[in-house]
Amino acid sequence: MELHVWGTPSEISLLSPQSIAIYWYMSLCVPSELYEVVTSCNTDLSLSGQLPTLICHGEGTQYDGLLDILRYLDQQGFSLDTGLLKEQRAINEGLVLYVEDKFQLITDYCLFLNKSNYEQYTRSLYSKYLPFPMQYNAPIVARSRAKLNCERIGLKVEDKSQVTEEMMKNVPSVSKIHRMKYESMIEDKLLMKNSVTNMSCLRQLNEYVGRVLELQAELNANHEGDTLGLFGENRLTSGDLIILAHIYVWTRAALPDQFIKTFLDKSYPHISTQLEHLLQERINPATDHVQIRLPSFTESPNLFNSIKHLVI
Repeated sequence: MELHVWGTPSEISLLSPQSIAIYWYMSLCVPSELYEVVTSCNTDLSLSGQLPTLICHGEGTQYDGLLDILRYLDQQGFSLDTGLLKEQRAINEGLVLYVEDKFQLITDYCLFLNKSNYEQYTRSLYSKYLPFPMQYNAPIVARSRAKLNCERIGLKVEDKSQVTEEMMKNVPSVSKIHRMKYESMIEDKLLMKNSVTNMSCLRQLNEYVGRVLELQAELNANHEGDTLGLFGENRLTSGDLIILAHIYVWTRAALPDQFIKTFLDKSYPHISTQLEHLLQERINPATDHVQIRLPSFTESPNLFNSIKHLVI
């Protein structure tokens, strides 16, 4: 089996919490000799146009997206959810769907709509993963998709062109000096608007994380102390790993704007502590045994393969 994801052999990309989650998941429940991870960053390999995708050459089949891959692995007997009672499975499956919807909204905002993170981090990632000229169009497409998704809950950002039009529509023709002054004012207004939208994002985040933690508290009523495990600290489920993957993305030091990490550390201090503990004790030791390789030419996102994909 080949698991195709966003990233490089040294790091699965923050662009895709789904790639991170399934990478962790398979490392914990699938023998490492049965599969390899390919950091192809090639969405053309996926029928849905999204990574991750799992290709099973022996069967001539493939499974696109996190949920389809989880279902296939479960059918093959590779599952972290084995042993869950019927009611627990239903709760876990519901949580997976909830997190994939709600937490993805926060991830989209954090990576693509937050001005500092997008301009200083996210956009430049594509030059690491894609060749010229594909590296320029891909972040624009991804940002447009993220904007549409976030608009569902009222998280909207204004681009510089929109703010410029708003500020300049009643201003007569000005000198170069005055225009430079207005440029500075426009940047200040963009930063102010970004701060306001950050607060809206945090309100939504607080609601979503709060609901998940309430559910975890109910299911772990007899457990002392905080845990990020849905059914106890000694068990990790598919739902747990999807939650952890999104939180992992939000709290990485590589992001220039640490507004989510700052909020979580203040409001839910146990989250970062538990995440780092699970990474060190459970997840990293498992991923150390996973085979990861670069894509071959036919697996790579290059113009030749892209044209071939369109023709075929």
